[in-house]
Amino acid sequence: MNTDRIRTIITQDAEVDDQNSLRHFLFYTNEVELQGIVQSSSKFHWIGVPGATKENVKRSEFEFEGEVTGPYDQPYRWPGTQWMFDEIDDYEKDYPNLSKHAEGYPTPDYLRSITKIGNIGYEGEMDAPTEGSELIREKILDDDPRPLYVQVWGGTNTLARALLDIQNEYEGGEDWPVLREKIMKKVVITACGEQDPTYRSYIAENWPDMQFVKTLQMRSYAYPWFVMPEGESKDTLRADFMKREILNGKSAIAQGYCTWLDGKVYEGEGPRGQFGSNPKIADEWFGAKMGLPKPVPYDFLSEGDSPTFFLLFPCWGFRTLENFAWGGIAGRYHRVDNQFNSKGEPLNVWDVSMDAYTDRDGNTSELESMWPYVCDIQRDFAARVAWCSAKKYEDAEHAPKLSIREGTDLTAAPGERVSIHPIAEAADEDAKVMVFCRIYPEVSAPGSVFVSVSSCGDCAELTVPKSAESGDEFHLIVKAQADGHFRLVRYQQVIIKVK
Repeated sequence: MNTDRIRTIITQDAEVDDQNSLRHFLFYTNEVELQGIVQSSSKFHWIGVPGATKENVKRSEFEFEGEVTGPYDQPYRWPGTQWMFDEIDDYEKDYPNLSKHAEGYPTPDYLRSITKIGNIGYEGEMDAPTEGSELIREKILDDDPRPLYVQVWGGTNTLARALLDIQNEYEGGEDWPVLREKIMKKVVITACGEQDPTYRSYIAENWPDMQFVKTLQMRSYAYPWFVMPEGESKDTLRADFMKREILNGKSAIAQGYCTWLDGKVYEGEGPRGQFGSNPKIADEWFGAKMGLPKPVPYDFLSEGDSPTFFLLFPCWGFRTLENFAWGGIAGRYHRVDNQFNSKGEPLNVWDVSMDAYTDRDGNTSELESMWPYVCDIQRDFAARVAWCSAKKYEDAEHAPKLSIREGTDLTAAPGERVSIHPIAEAADEDAKVMVFCRIYPEVSAPGSVFVSVSSCGDCAELTVPKSAESGDEFHLIVKAQADGHFRLVRYQQVIIKVK
């Protein structure tokens, strides 16, 4: 057991953007310890259960007809389960070269061994234990001291079934209160919203202090990205970048990646869900309903679930998992203070915070806090696609290394000037690295005087205001950027705490 690695389980509902997210994640399986890939259901996708019925309730004008009427006794927008194994087959083709560029990639056979079918019957179905719920239950109950990050790309129902089985087995026993508290601290849910009722109806009622982080950066990295302002992030979502850097034939994993109007047909989907092959989808359904511009072929489609794992990757250098309020590559989050279960117990729910963003024309607005980093994410993704055709390490680009001489936790007195010295190292021969530094105002106390990295690139200074109070924090974001084709970056987040 490597207790230094972050461990996680993926649960998903097989929507096309979940399939994209899994392909993206496969390039980064070396960064964490993946302990499960579990297919679940949601309000959008299910296989159907004979005799199951659905209440006819319309919750939103954007709902497909099946989300209103069901029925639950037959498949609805159901893509099957084989697609997971097909993606792992693609991973197997890329695995030899990926392993030449970074250590830690799991074998394809290991990934197959942890890929399970969970509760897929209908929206919120948790009728009985499944292979997927059993895998989750075993990991929750194991002796591993690390947090268990459960990614939820669909419904929470398979996780809920695992927790229900634990409750049924242990509740009433002498050790139950201690075990329950331990589990609520151990399991952290990173979720693309609430895609079935089981978080509210079961998890919140019985496990209220379990952290539930809603990573809904939907305008930044999902279907509506067209509405975001112009800048580098938007450039990397357009068709030109996608064709040149992702869909270029260099990777078997990326070759199956879905984009707008690319001709791909999705199994189990009706016309309204065929973003690749229905030329009228933007005019008659998607764009018309949401008021979005018309996409062009090969524009980025969606990975709405991917922020659930972006925030887990230690390679970026942010400190999100220490405190979701500190921000990072997948944005910044805040605890919601007005949500309770039916017993009046406060819930440990976190939601997206907004940050200031200045666009290409100099206009500043409050946007999803992940948006400035989308360009970094996309270029890093593209570099790993290129790894798949590079048989030698020196034939590809790799991210620079960055550390801070003084460390990333500093203290200072009011009025004190603090210096930090970034140490940036190129990972590739002949590559050059530039260092940039900025204060993160949204999570810093006001009033500091900040001097950016000096012309020689080796020092940054911050003067703590004399009015600062004990416990105030100032966050410096240091970025190292290589000068190659992909301009790969790594970060460090330095926190200066007032004595």
